[in-house]
Amino acid sequence: MEPNPNLPVHEPLPAYVPKPAKSKPAFALDRRDRIFASVLCVVTLVGLSPAICGGFWAAFGVSFAALFLLCSVYLRQKGTQPSAFSCVCGGLSLACAAVFFTTSSAAIRLLTACGAAVLSVVWFSALAGKPIFPGELGLAGRVLRTAAGSITHAPRSIRALFRGGKRSKTLLGLLCALPVFCVVVMLLARSDAAFEGLTQHLFVDFGRVVVRLLLAACLFPFLLSLGFSLRKTPDADKPDPAHKGLDTGFITSFLGLLSAAYLVYLFSQLAYFVSAFSGILPTGYTFTYAEYARRGFFELCGIAAINLTLLYLTLLLSRKTDGRLPAVLRALGAFIDVFTLFLICTAMAKMLLYIRQYGATVLRLGTSAFMLFMAVVFLALLVRFFVPKVRVLPVAAVTAAVILLVLGIGNLPGFCARYNYTHYRNGSLPTIDTVYLGDLGDEGIPYLLLLRDDADKETANGACVMLYRAVFERYEGELHTIYTAGVGTRTVFESEGKKYGSLYQWNLPRARAYAALDKLLRDEPTFMGDNAEEGELWRDDYPGMF
Repeated sequence: MEPNPNLPVHEPLPAYVPKPAKSKPAFALDRRDRIFASVLCVVTLVGLSPAICGGFWAAFGVSFAALFLLCSVYLRQKGTQPSAFSCVCGGLSLACAAVFFTTSSAAIRLLTACGAAVLSVVWFSALAGKPIFPGELGLAGRVLRTAAGSITHAPRSIRALFRGGKRSKTLLGLLCALPVFCVVVMLLARSDAAFEGLTQHLFVDFGRVVVRLLLAACLFPFLLSLGFSLRKTPDADKPDPAHKGLDTGFITSFLGLLSAAYLVYLFSQLAYFVSAFSGILPTGYTFTYAEYARRGFFELCGIAAINLTLLYLTLLLSRKTDGRLPAVLRALGAFIDVFTLFLICTAMAKMLLYIRQYGATVLRLGTSAFMLFMAVVFLALLVRFFVPKVRVLPVAAVTAAVILLVLGIGNLPGFCARYNYTHYRNGSLPTIDTVYLGDLGDEGIPYLLLLRDDADKETANGACVMLYRAVFERYEGELHTIYTAGVGTRTVFESEGKKYGSLYQWNLPRARAYAALDKLLRDEPTFMGDNAEEGELWRDDYPGMF
């Protein structure tokens, strides 16, 4: 049958062509890359992962310093000249390693670890020839882009090891085998008592070893990708923002209304503010020093946070001429900034009054340090309104790092214990809180020992009870009644070992605390027995502690 010529002719469909894969090819590795990967694996397995699981003690400081030096040597390129700010960030991040030797405060150690990581990223980026982006948010953009690169390029980094030489494949095989190895050993230990005894003999706490190995297997790809992505990927140019800024009249009316409220408030409370600087309570008020110091503090924090957000958004979103704000915005911004600085100074004066009356605590001094940080940030904002070259975010980052270094190396809990003890002895403080000294941890133990023979019986008894608690928290052991010829029946504490005996959980305050407690138990073997009744009452009040 012949085809009908009047019918339309359909052309054949084109052949299906699959789309190319979107995944980027693996990095091409050279000898330097392979050496970096091998040493990084050792540092992660032996140092970084166990130190993190141990709780950011001195071992973490050593591991971080080793990782910092390793990445610095690996990323260093000929011809690159890091900026002065990048060098400051690198020096501060390396100095942060000392904090983990000098303080037992968990909050300071954790914040220092986070701050050191951010500052080291700035330093590594500068070494790799990737400077900070221009603009007010350039520092945040560089840190976020580097962190995102370490995540997105992790598959490329692992594929590079697969395609590398025998050493790279061997290293990758060991890392991939770690999770399976841990599961298999745990199952074998459960199936046979002899093998379980062998694993317990080789590893005191095999479960902790498993956690460390798994953490190392998770950390290694991202740390490896951080190095590879900085060294081997080009840095894309930052596009110019299309936003030209909000209308000046809108921002002026917004800030003007707030300024009017602040001005009225300032005049109505002028006498109240001045009293904070004179060191006396306001006349006509009936509340205590504590109520006066705390009054309005959280409201002040809210006002400072609101003003900081508004002023910074004004810098980012307002229309500028040659990089400068209009004069009316500079005037309004400067007034709000100075007003906030005055509030911060008032709050700091009230806090100092509170500390002189009731003693120092980590929270009070930490709050004072935060207010000092806010004051520096607002000073930077004030200068930024008139000097466009000043960048607020880098100033804030450096200030935060310096304050954390001072609090960490200066040992904030130890300073609180020493301040309270010294001022109690010279009569500036009428009483001293022995329970708080015990809560300070390692730093409070030397001062509890000094208070055992205090003239005030309640203080002396409280110090003995806190020492009793400290021994039970730090030692494995029990109280035993023994008979000694010529002496009679005695109750002594027989120690079976220290609870914090791991090298990864050591630092200087902990070492001093153990040395003091060792001497106490050695010189006075009946100390725990003499205070057993009071100590047992304390343990009854806190049954979950043991």
